[in-house]
Amino acid sequence: MKNKKISIVSGGFDPLHSGHISYLEDAKRYGNYLIVLLNSNDWLIKKKGKYFLPFIERKIILENLKLVDEVIGFEDDEIGSCVNGLKQIKKNYQDSEIIFCNGGDRNKTNIPEMSLENIKFEFEVGGSDKKNSSSLILKDWNYAKEDRVWGNFYNLFLDKNIKVKELIIYPKKGMSFQRHFHRNEIWFISEGSCVVNHSKKLESDKKEYKLSKEDVFFVKKSEWHQIINPNDKVCKIIEIQYGDKVDESDIERLYYFKDNEC
Repeated sequence: MKNKKISIVSGGFDPLHSGHISYLEDAKRYGNYLIVLLNSNDWLIKKKGKYFLPFIERKIILENLKLVDEVIGFEDDEIGSCVNGLKQIKKNYQDSEIIFCNGGDRNKTNIPEMSLENIKFEFEVGGSDKKNSSSLILKDWNYAKEDRVWGNFYNLFLDKNIKVKELIIYPKKGMSFQRHFHRNEIWFISEGSCVVNHSKKLESDKKEYKLSKEDVFFVKKSEWHQIINPNDKVCKIIEIQYGDKVDESDIERLYYFKDNEC
């Protein structure tokens, strides 16, 4: 096919969501023929641990979108780029202008595809702010989520005497000053940072601890504690509860953060 202005997008699209549609719609504006370079099942396994929809299902869905003119699979490379897919398109459409459209989380400094010649690169296609996330959609599907005024949490694992949760504390939010009588807790800071108010016995004896990414904090039964996120970005904590009772009813609150019930 000669003299086509080809716009290209790439990704796993697993599953397809509204953010992807915005990405495709915006990419279509850069050319008159839209090609999707669709990542393989193995690529998704390496990136996310598993895939939700197999390659053939994702390909069929994309091919049936009016926006999309062609869907191409390609051989993975060692660094997970789509260089091989772009080379394939350059070979198939030698007389066409080729525009590689990148989403909002990519730029000239973090994509290996920039090494290819005779390809125009566009960035922040579909907007700089992600409207949705396949990973978040699948996370909500896989795990029970509960919302709180300070953020939300996911129940990742539950057994008789142990529970694993991911706590997501929003910026400028905090939990109540509280304690539990039947369980101990271990906190691992997986993203961001926070402040912890902690006391072994009396509220008047509390001390403030600043925790950053990869820090670990232990809270034993009956110890008072409070998590506060004073920062401008979310704080994520993996919480391991263990004891003879691991449910939400095992709690005593002394006071709330800034008079918010939480």
